[in-house]
This record gives sequence, C-alpha cells and structure tokens, in this order.
Amino acid sequence: MGVTAAVVGSMVATLPPACSAVMIGGVTYEQCGATWYQPIYVGTAVQYVVVTAPR
Repeated sequence: MGVTAAVVGSMVATLPPACSAVMIGGVTYEQCGATWYQPIYVGTAVQYVVVTAPR
C-alpha cells in the first residue's frame, strides 16, 4: 500500500524517471513500470495521457 496507480485519462507534463518508449501499431507509448502514457500535443507542448496497456 502507499502506491497509487495513475488514473487512465489523467495527464502529466513530465514523465517519471526510467520510462521506455515502445511502438505498438505505429503509435509510440511510454512505459513507466506498470503505467503507460501516450504523448499528445496541447498547442506546442507535449503532454502525456495515461492509457490502458496497449496490446
């Protein structure tokens, strides 16, 4: 306990350390442990939205 999973659909401006880029179906995701992020552009800034693990 004490560990809170990221909520799918929430956005962050920066990724936690030790993430790795994974390309699945032509889409790049960032895998950070058990949490997956998809980069999106908000204006000219990149944000990362939490997504369910792609297959």
